[in-house]
Amino acid sequence: MNAVTLFPVGLSTERLMLRTPEMRDFDAFATWVASPRSQRFGGPGSRNDAREGFDFMRDHWARKGFGYFHVALAATGEAVGRVGISHPEHRPEPEVAYGLYEDRFEHQGFATEAAIAVRDWGYDVAGLATLVSYISADNAASIRLAARMGARPDGTTQGRDGTTQLVYRHVAPADREARA
Repeated sequence: MNAVTLFPVGLSTERLMLRTPEMRDFDAFATWVASPRSQRFGGPGSRNDAREGFDFMRDHWARKGFGYFHVALAATGEAVGRVGISHPEHRPEPEVAYGLYEDRFEHQGFATEAAIAVRDWGYDVAGLATLVSYISADNAASIRLAARMGARPDGTTQGRDGTTQLVYRHVAPADREARA
């Protein structure tokens, strides 16, 4: 996809609001970056690390026309996490990726709900031809989430840190309809 700015973008589900990151979302993101929950994403990190990551997310939208969404509870506006489509230069395909900010948001279906909305938006609106999720083999929760989304195992790849990651391929809408 060419660099087409679709900024700002907003999506909603029954329980969640998803939008392109705004400066008002930075503190929640920085708190998450400083927490042990960010370890799978290279954390924990400092507030400066969070600023670099936040700026990268916003720049990704400007360069590619898609990226991470800030996810909040629709009823209260409370920050839940970030879910989006990332395609850094070292990856061959765009990835549906997700991270919840606090343990208390686990096991409520928020990540699945948001990730499905983002995946569908990626195919139907952003016009992406393919989407995958790169998952560490020991990340059972993300493997289950990918399976709930209908993603299928599709080999392995090497992460930047040299670890082996599983590739889960998200089924495109046309392919889902053909299987029905």
